[in-house]
Amino acid sequence: MLTVQEIANVVEGILFLSPRPVKLSDIAVNLDVDPGLLNEAMERLKERYADCGLELCGVAGGFELTSRKDYVEHLRAFFGELDKSRLSRAALETMSIIAYKQPVSRADIEDLRGVNSSGAIHSLLDKSLIRISDRGETIGRPFMYSTTPDFLRYLGLEKLEDLPPIESFEKKV
Repeated sequence: MLTVQEIANVVEGILFLSPRPVKLSDIAVNLDVDPGLLNEAMERLKERYADCGLELCGVAGGFELTSRKDYVEHLRAFFGELDKSRLSRAALETMSIIAYKQPVSRADIEDLRGVNSSGAIHSLLDKSLIRISDRGETIGRPFMYSTTPDFLRYLGLEKLEDLPPIESFEKKV
């Protein structure tokens, strides 16, 4: 049986190697460890990274190790532009509509935007920021789109409820 310190070390390795956020429930099942011990190990990791260049972040329902946001400008100076996957304005508008109205059809998105959105939808699907989540009940049974865990990760959110309330956005005339 693993000690709390050994669990913390194994979890640290898992988080270091994982390209995606890792759920504690997945760790508990795969390592066959008591959730209480796992929580204690996570507290040790949080303490370990409290004053460090890395931080333990809760994102998209799981955890990941990331560079501390305080040092992004220094990292950018060393590595150059870090985020090569910028989204167009059309993609950002489309993604916003999907995030707040999901599940939503392409016709509903286009009705809100006032323009064809198929290119933006395809781009977001290719980047795995949105997914086809269902079929609509209207004529033609259109695809319905929803966000993915990659969407949450892209925005650095743990859950959809962390999005700012739509009422907080000022309507521009």
